[in-house]
Amino acid sequence: MKNLSDQELLALLDDTESDRAERKEAFKGDVPKKARQAICAFANDLPNHNKPGILFIGAKDNGEPSEIEITDQLLLSLADMKTDGNILPLPVLSVEKRVLKGADMAVVTIMPSDLKTSTCQPRLLRMF
Repeated sequence: MKNLSDQELLALLDDTESDRAERKEAFKGDVPKKARQAICAFANDLPNHNKPGILFIGAKDNGEPSEIEITDQLLLSLADMKTDGNILPLPVLSVEKRVLKGADMAVVTIMPSDLKTSTCQPRLLRMF
């Protein structure tokens, strides 16, 4: 998987109408659930862009930095979304810390998949 250049990321960050980018100021509250939904949407690639979708953590809706601290724990939490069992089949994604607009942001790059995701929510476990 080839990561996007700073110029490509900035273009997506600034394009508030793009259906290939999602921006979140922080990773708390209901954001993890919404982040998984965005990952599913980008993996399913219903508009058939055949290009990766980007989830920015640390960016406001207008694309400006929210100035949150991008910690190793945050990056691990984002990477764990790939294999935590809430998105099936497993998406192809990468997580990295990037400096955009003079601030740290977490950038999750999600590749479109030929296999459409079938599960995009916490799975219920049955107790017997």
